[in-house]
Amino acid sequence: MVIAVMVHVVILGLLAVGFQASDRIIPVPNVVIDTVKAKVVDAEELEEIQRRKLEAQRREEQKRKQRLAEEKRRQQEEEEKRQRAKREAEKARQAALKAEQDRKRAALEKKRRAEEARKAARLKKEAEARKLAEKKKAAEVKKRAEEKRRQQEKAAIDKQRLARLEKEEAEMRAAELDARRMQKARKMRRLIAQYQDAIRNKIERNWRRPPDYQPNAWCRVFVQQDAGGAIKDVVVEECIGSDAFRKSVENAVWKAAPLPEPPAPELFHQELRFTFDPRA
Repeated sequence: MVIAVMVHVVILGLLAVGFQASDRIIPVPNVVIDTVKAKVVDAEELEEIQRRKLEAQRREEQKRKQRLAEEKRRQQEEEEKRQRAKREAEKARQAALKAEQDRKRAALEKKRRAEEARKAARLKKEAEARKLAEKKKAAEVKKRAEEKRRQQEKAAIDKQRLARLEKEEAEMRAAELDARRMQKARKMRRLIAQYQDAIRNKIERNWRRPPDYQPNAWCRVFVQQDAGGAIKDVVVEECIGSDAFRKSVENAVWKAAPLPEPPAPELFHQELRFTFDPRA
């Protein structure tokens, strides 16, 4: 564009100087030819400028696409880093939980051994005491026969009472252990029911009754989830009802993501199977 303007200025200047410096009249055909040439040059220059502009736009578009691709790649890498960090955190949490459980088991085992050691020491002490009493009674047998008899009876009664106490203590420990096991089992059943109710309630909240719903319709559903409760796959394995009902159940499960977190880590399973029955 600048070159074209300069060409026009030069041509006009030459024409002005020519008119002032000479009285000779320039033939009209030559002026027309020069003007046509200038216009051709201008068109070519404009076309070149347009071509360069389009080329610059094309390069800019390529750069923009490259920037978008780079941004998308960077976002994917950041997402992968977040997922790796999440997995590492879950792994560390599981390791810490296992370490805590091992520590508690070791403490219980240490306590049990200490209790057994105290019991053995007590029994040994009692046995030594009985032996000392028997030795003393044997030395006094001739002098105090009646006393020996009473001591023997007392020793027998004490022995029976000790055996009875030991038996009762063993029975109490066994009963206490059974009670703890039953309490833990009840707690686990309660937590499982709580977890199942949470999943069922969330799915039911996202279920929309189809127009052709039949009261006897139900579906058996397989769900695969990750550690955070995000749903990875949903398969309706068996279904009694219309295709619309089957699709409504599948949509309800997908919309329930993420699934509720279990109340206890040991209750988590990546694969779940359940029966969806609106009547239940």
